[in-house]
Amino acid sequence: MEYHYTLTKDDYVAFNMHHAQHSERVQKVLRVQRWMSLIFLLIPLLVSWVEGEFLLGMFVAFALLALLALLAVLWFLFYPKYFYGSIKKNIVKVINEGDNSSLTGEYTMMVTEDGLVEKSSKGEVKTPWSSITQIKETDEHIFILVSAMSGYVIPISAFADVKALQQFKETLNAARAGKTG
Repeated sequence: MEYHYTLTKDDYVAFNMHHAQHSERVQKVLRVQRWMSLIFLLIPLLVSWVEGEFLLGMFVAFALLALLALLAVLWFLFYPKYFYGSIKKNIVKVINEGDNSSLTGEYTMMVTEDGLVEKSSKGEVKTPWSSITQIKETDEHIFILVSAMSGYVIPISAFADVKALQQFKETLNAARAGKTG
C-alpha cells in the first residue's frame, strides 16, 4: 500500500500539541500550576480563622483576598487555554527557527511486510513494526509514534475516502499485532 500526502508546519504543530495535551508530565505541570494559586489564597484565610480575631486590617485584607479569589477562580478556569496557547506559540517559534525544510513537503508512506517506509525529497526512513509504540488519531491526523516525541504525521486528507482510511488503520493494527505480539 502506498499513500501520498503533503506535510506543512501546521501538521507538526498539531503533532506537538497532541503530545502536550496527552502527556502525563505536561498534565501534571498544568495541575500543579492551577492549584498553587488557590492554595496560596487559602493559607491567609486559614491563618485568620485559626486566630479567630476580626480586625479592620483583616477585613480589608479579606476584601482584597475575595477579589483575588475571584481572579484565582478565573485563572483556574482559563489557565489551560493560556497554557496550551503558550506551548503552541513556543512550538511555532522552534519550528520557524533555522531551516526546517526537511519537515515539510511531499511524502509517500509505504506499508510493507517489514514495517513502514516514508519517502520524501530529503530521503527515506524505514521503521520496523516492532519500533512503533502507539498509533493515535485526531480529526485531522494519524500519528504513528516511535517514541514519546517522534513519529510519523499523516494527514487524514491523504486518504481518498473513509474506506481507505479504515483499511490503512486495519493494516497498521494487524501488522503491529503480527510483528510485535
